[in-house]
Amino acid sequence: MANYADFQITADTALEAQAAAAQSRSTPAAAPTVQTSRKVQVDTHGDGRQVTKDLSARAVDTQRQVRPGNVLIGGVETTVEAARVAGLLPPGFNEPVGGKTAAPAGNQQGEQKGQDEAAEDSAGDATDLAAAVMDTLAGALGAEAVETGIWQAAETGDVESSIPQGVTEDAVSAIVEGFTAQANAVLGALPAGVASVDMLLETLNDGELREARMATIHNDREKLAHLGKTALGRMETLPYQNPQGFEALIADMPAAERKALSFSEERGEWVVKVPGRQAMSFGTAVRAGIVRVG
Repeated sequence: MANYADFQITADTALEAQAAAAQSRSTPAAAPTVQTSRKVQVDTHGDGRQVTKDLSARAVDTQRQVRPGNVLIGGVETTVEAARVAGLLPPGFNEPVGGKTAAPAGNQQGEQKGQDEAAEDSAGDATDLAAAVMDTLAGALGAEAVETGIWQAAETGDVESSIPQGVTEDAVSAIVEGFTAQANAVLGALPAGVASVDMLLETLNDGELREARMATIHNDREKLAHLGKTALGRMETLPYQNPQGFEALIADMPAAERKALSFSEERGEWVVKVPGRQAMSFGTAVRAGIVRVG
């Protein structure tokens, strides 16, 4: 008979809790992860089951227009029922009326706390929601099924064909947004410009995009940053190396942004002119973080 043991770990972040749990197991397995910023508790059982509980106060913001029966959680619209099943609604939650923020029953700070929660960084909210949805799906379908679906989606780029049976579109959207937010946080911090997932999609080939997806789900920040720098380098020369791609890119620009971009016959290059700065080359604007995609 196997000698199973159950134990409980608490930490300020899900990442720390998962790392501590992995160190305690003799044969830890790698799994897709999104970094979270909330206080959590991870219960790890001897048979391999792992359950994450969110210990932080949560609020559900419905200030913007949503469909009847839906709520916004971390900027992601989902059904009240799906959010309740996923354990994402605070105790005592009743569907808000009149666009007010719902808060846990007995919370004396009321709507002000809900507004403070809604003001948190949207990237952190998206990763928090994705982690919670992944935990819930793992409990319902098994961790292996969820991990396999995420790995397959990262490998092929085909999310729709990788969804395990029984997973809703809301859950898929939350997970995708979480990983996208995690990637954008890494790419946006590059010193040589501001890259983004959208910029990667514009400049990288299929093989490189696969590498970027795999680096994201494994939280390989160094690899993702390398691909971000590659994307920035290609974006600098996009008008000349890929004129068709450049034309398609600027065709979708808002009018105000498009107005700042023009071709200088005198200089023989595309230039960017924004208020308070001298005219600069397109490549210089990319390196300065003035030209962004997404």
